[in-house]
Amino acid sequence: MLTLALERLSYSTLAKHDACPKKLYLTKAAGYKGLPSWAGVGGRAFHKLAEVYDREGCVPWDDETWRQTASAVFMGEIASEIDKTAVPSDEWRVSGRASKAWPNREDRAWWDHHLPEMGKAYAAWRAAHPELSLWITPDGEEAIELEIKVEIPGVEAPFLAFIDRIFMDSSRAGSLLIRDLKSGSRPVEDLSQLVTYASLTEVRYRVRPAFGAIYSARKGALQPVFKDGREIMSLAHISTDTWIKGVQQREALIATGSFPSRPGRHCSWCDVAKACVWGKGSEAYRYDPDHPAYRGDFALAV
Repeated sequence: MLTLALERLSYSTLAKHDACPKKLYLTKAAGYKGLPSWAGVGGRAFHKLAEVYDREGCVPWDDETWRQTASAVFMGEIASEIDKTAVPSDEWRVSGRASKAWPNREDRAWWDHHLPEMGKAYAAWRAAHPELSLWITPDGEEAIELEIKVEIPGVEAPFLAFIDRIFMDSSRAGSLLIRDLKSGSRPVEDLSQLVTYASLTEVRYRVRPAFGAIYSARKGALQPVFKDGREIMSLAHISTDTWIKGVQQREALIATGSFPSRPGRHCSWCDVAKACVWGKGSEAYRYDPDHPAYRGDFALAV
């Protein structure tokens, strides 16, 4: 039986387990780090850029301010990633496929060019929706990159989340709206992250946001999740108690020590493919217990 002791739970941890338990094991137990990606660094830079704009009160910036601020934020994220991983930036993974809307591969130059435009589009979206005002928590904190760390009943590890934004929506009688920022090209296809954040907000503050939405940095607009085109979605059909039960069940599954692979087309772009048998990884013998030449801790030491 494999073992994985988690100091805390998060949405990303459970999402990895849902998608492929082996991926969770390789990253959290076997310690495989993989190569940083420009998509990850660029995405964090966009989040930081939008955060700076919101915390400054959405005061209009000129083009030069957007360019300078985006460049400073991006350089900061690059330096942080190099410091954390010790991997030179010229070795980072490059993603993306060229299209008419977003030509060229998404490398450093691509993000450096597009970040200011993403920021300006975000500012335009904020200005176009005066009905949305930032929620102030009962603790007096603006709900910008809101950190919530709570104990979940029946769950051993604490749950940690950073919620991008929570708004009060005057067009919906002051209901709370969770809005998650996405910078990737793949559309979100479920509400699980929004439901997680709504439930955590209720556990922490005894108030549950009724609605959720996904903002796409590439479109400069909210992204419909379902085929009916809805952009703002009710979260009422999944209660906090139901969400808690799901967390309890998944923590119990992790505790069994079973981490099977779930192979598919995604293996070709999975960020742990090099450490996985199913990904035909060159380092699978060091990390993946299913590899016939796996030698456990000895392999990791060589």
